[in-house]
Amino acid sequence: MNEKTGLKSIIPGKKAIGLMVLRGFGLFLTISGMVGMTLILGPLNHIIQDLTFTLVFDSKLYAFLLCMLLAVIGGAIDFLTNAGLKALEK
Repeated sequence: MNEKTGLKSIIPGKKAIGLMVLRGFGLFLTISGMVGMTLILGPLNHIIQDLTFTLVFDSKLYAFLLCMLLAVIGGAIDFLTNAGLKALEK
């Protein structure tokens, strides 16, 4: 039996810490993409009218698609790292 005791029992390993960092980055990308989409099309566009959020492109469609891509990539990173964390727990 290789049970950890004391302080080592609550500190995760290096792999788990790395996966937690990646999961946080995935959540950051997801939230950033969603906020960007609401700034482009949603109610925040009507509240903050002086802010032009068209990024590099001068088109709302391309800016929306870029924010959608950020949200999808962030969600995928979050999902995969969560699965990795669950696998490490077993």
